[in-house]
Amino acid sequence: PREANGQKHDTVDRLMSVIDRELGHGENGTYAKFVSDATSDLSDIFVSRLASLIAMAGTRCLTVLTSTWRHPDQRHRLKRLEDALSKHLPEHAPFAFGAFTPPGDDSSHPRGRLRAIGDFLAGLSSKCYPPTGMRILVLDDFFATAASTWLVDDLDAGSIEGAEEYLRSRLPQSKDFALKIVHTYDSWLTPNGLSVEVGAGLTMEHYCHAAEFLGGGCSFCGRPPAGSTEEETTGKSV
Repeated sequence: PREANGQKHDTVDRLMSVIDRELGHGENGTYAKFVSDATSDLSDIFVSRLASLIAMAGTRCLTVLTSTWRHPDQRHRLKRLEDALSKHLPEHAPFAFGAFTPPGDDSSHPRGRLRAIGDFLAGLSSKCYPPTGMRILVLDDFFATAASTWLVDDLDAGSIEGAEEYLRSRLPQSKDFALKIVHTYDSWLTPNGLSVEVGAGLTMEHYCHAAEFLGGGCSFCGRPPAGSTEEETTGKSV
């Protein structure tokens, strides 16, 4: 019983630490502002930011769902997400994910998620490739794990750069691609020394990194939008 009470105390300590964790990159508040709606399981702030990135990527953007919400038993959640994104897109355009990573054992392991993304990239039809190349943006917390622990196909990725290199290796070598992983993850120690790891979502810092890759700007960084034309934004993938 004493051990169980200690575990409960640690859990409460970690939860309170998440609630009190100050956000950076010019964003006011703590992680408490991102609490999801009890009915939809969605954070409207995160949905709005994702919709902004999708709009930024252009009309030829292919959105590919990699999360467990792509599974048949999660269709109700997927529908709520798509409907919520539609409300935040310009002119409330109807939205549906354009593709899904293949089914497989990626429900709890970063290596499975990376492999699933790699399998999808390897299976892209040549018809999907724009003549001027494609930008591929991956948004994932990889089950709230540090990149230093990632292994995939006997490769010790060990970092975001290593994981990006793995995904590039799954793409046709003759094509010109730009690829970036935005790891929506955060970690820290509580005042009592407890380790906390969270899937952070699209905080402003993560949003900024993604927007920069897509040619957007950031009001906090002072980075202006790239001002890319419709021709330049074709073929981007989120």
